[in-house]
Amino acid sequence: MTKRSFNWRRVVMTTAFLAVIVCCAFGQRRKCPLEMYNGNWAFGTTETFYVGEPFDGIGQVEVMRPGKQTQIHEKNRKWTLNGKRIKPGEVFTKTGKYTMTIESNGFKTAYNIEVLPERGPKKPVATVVSYPIQTEYKVGDHFYVDGIKVACHDANGKELPVESKDITFFTSISNTLIGVGYQCGGGYKFSKPGKKVVEIRYKYATIGKYTINVIDRKPTSSSRSSSSSSAPQNSPRPVVPGKPASASKNPKVMANGWYNLRAMNNYLNLDAKGSAELRKKSANQSFYVEDWGNGQVTLKMPDGKYLGITDAIKDGTRVKAVSKPYLWNIYSENKADIFSLRPATNSKMVVNASGKNNTDGTHVILWTYKDLNAPNHAEFRFIPTNNRMK
Repeated sequence: MTKRSFNWRRVVMTTAFLAVIVCCAFGQRRKCPLEMYNGNWAFGTTETFYVGEPFDGIGQVEVMRPGKQTQIHEKNRKWTLNGKRIKPGEVFTKTGKYTMTIESNGFKTAYNIEVLPERGPKKPVATVVSYPIQTEYKVGDHFYVDGIKVACHDANGKELPVESKDITFFTSISNTLIGVGYQCGGGYKFSKPGKKVVEIRYKYATIGKYTINVIDRKPTSSSRSSSSSSAPQNSPRPVVPGKPASASKNPKVMANGWYNLRAMNNYLNLDAKGSAELRKKSANQSFYVEDWGNGQVTLKMPDGKYLGITDAIKDGTRVKAVSKPYLWNIYSENKADIFSLRPATNSKMVVNASGKNNTDGTHVILWTYKDLNAPNHAEFRFIPTNNRMK
């Protein structure tokens, strides 16, 4: 019988080898999978797209770091697809797998996306028939979309109805939503001067672009209010007989002629009692604008009456049809066709839609508003018309 001897040397060497492996495993810090993103991580992203569909720009940069509060960055975002810049609204044209990179205020991250073949029937094609007419703004002005018209056709050329909610307006650089649909104006106000490219999107696919210019607003309150400083405070200034001042080519001055007045996508009409209200009609009330100089006009109707005030000038007073000429101070809001109106005897009161509403039947009233940059519900677009509705 052979006697086996215990090999202590082998045991010691094996134990030492295992110890080295264990120490290496626990001594070395496990590499964080987010280190490739410098500690940043993209959250809420869309990872699958289809040919023919627009890039939706969904995604935000969420910065997560040990021991620090999570930061979410959603502004000034930029995207690249395999290193090439891509903007929201651009349509995917090729299938494949790509690396999408998001950058926001200095933070950057990347993730993988895939573009799959086009799905379902061919999508309708939308085109811009006419662009918004207003391209000049001042800082503080609301964005307007008057004049926009979009047409949509299916693959067979049949015209399809266009829903207002599917038309959106974005500034192309900051990708900021500034308007939706066909409404006259919205809540968005321009805060910085400069030229801006506005993208028109249909169901978030870009279908057209145009350029607007925003300039600094210069204070004009002293010059504007001086025209009414000498007028009586208890009655409108009487109109001096004679010819009205001739129309000026200066876009700030209202040219003599017949107009419809529109505010917040609804029209200024008169009810059965002769009081002003907003209401859309098949033929809207027309007014003949006579320029009497010094930034003042009268608004005459085909029946010989004028738009004016008969009651005491105070908050809530209705604008009505009056028998004698009534003088209004008129202030340009866009250097084109949008104006605000104030009684010649009190420039602190502005004509506006009651309650900031634009529904049919909304009263048109006076309200105290000292800032000569009128709010949206006190801005009236003067639309030339040949229909002299009584």
